[in-house]
Amino acid sequence: MSVRLTLMTKWLFLSLALVSTIQAQWEQLPPLPEPNGGGVCAYRNGKIIVLGGTNWAGGKKNWLKKVHEFDPLQKTWNAAPERSEAVAYAVVFQSDGSFTVRGGYNGEQSAAVGSLKHGVLAAGGLVNGAMILVGGTNDPSNIAELSQETWRLSKGTHRKADYPGKPFAVAASAAAGSELFVFGGMNYDAETKLPMNSMEAYAFSPENNAWRKLRPLEVANRGLTAVALDDGHIYIAGGYRDDFTAEAVIYDVKADSYRKAFSLPYAAMVGLVKLDGFVYCLGGEDKKQSRTDKFFRIPVAALLR
Repeated sequence: MSVRLTLMTKWLFLSLALVSTIQAQWEQLPPLPEPNGGGVCAYRNGKIIVLGGTNWAGGKKNWLKKVHEFDPLQKTWNAAPERSEAVAYAVVFQSDGSFTVRGGYNGEQSAAVGSLKHGVLAAGGLVNGAMILVGGTNDPSNIAELSQETWRLSKGTHRKADYPGKPFAVAASAAAGSELFVFGGMNYDAETKLPMNSMEAYAFSPENNAWRKLRPLEVANRGLTAVALDDGHIYIAGGYRDDFTAEAVIYDVKADSYRKAFSLPYAAMVGLVKLDGFVYCLGGEDKKQSRTDKFFRIPVAALLR
């Protein structure tokens, strides 16, 4: 009997290990209806939303108006009502079941947000009901006019304490607990007139109107993306170093530390959305003048292991 129980225990252990291994893999989903980078990636009423964005065809950059919805249960894409104008490189403020979009660019001009002038390629998030937007520029091609400004957009536009690092754009940002966390991004080198990747990391408290310095990233990176797995852990992935990367880390809020995490299923500046126990990885810029339609998901629990 004891031998039989031992064999059953070993079989159960191996089975659980196999299931755990399978669950730890990215699951490939039906591709986006069209390649997309810089679009709004969010969720609404239990469905993944891809709104606006850009792609390339025949050497021409296209600015998109379309809105697509993905049903996680049916694993199908459906078209939603199209926007009246294109939008890309905006900030999305996700609340429970819905979202708000602020800033961005339509291919010709930036979207007005009150007195805010730098709502393109900015960082931001919803912190305890407050929409916080920081950094960015007024035109995606104007990297010489990056900003350090911090704004609260709830009930009008209100200037807050400036970001203490260098002016930046295309950083990763995520709201966790009572703070907005900002990692990496792109600075401008006035001498060389070239973009410079950043390792800087800071957290902003709307309640205290104060920034605090975090442990910097180990590798300078721009175009990376962040999503809060819970109030204490932030998944940070992808972006552009010396080339596009799929590498990822998890930032531990309490310990102010990073640990290596499951890489993305492909190297790109992706969109990340957390919904119903999964993190979804959507499209992105995977090469210069290129966008991908790839689409995957992975259980949050697998990333937190």
